[in-house]
Amino acid sequence: MPSKRLKNEPTWRLALRFGIVFIVVVILIQTIWEFVSSGNLKAIPQSFENGQWIEYIISKLVIGTVYGFTMAYFTKKQA
Repeated sequence: MPSKRLKNEPTWRLALRFGIVFIVVVILIQTIWEFVSSGNLKAIPQSFENGQWIEYIISKLVIGTVYGFTMAYFTKKQA
């Protein structure tokens, strides 16, 4: 993306793109790691029992938001 376009891009939109890509990559890596370590994916549905999925989603959103805004800041600063 050209520097001029990055300067005109809203920070929140850039952060959203960085955050979504980061969350997807982290979830894929966690899923692959779970499959390699246990040999199956049965542990994933079990980890969402008793409302634990709420903590999982909130943690991914917080980490994705922090990462997204951090990367957006540095990208715009560099542009």
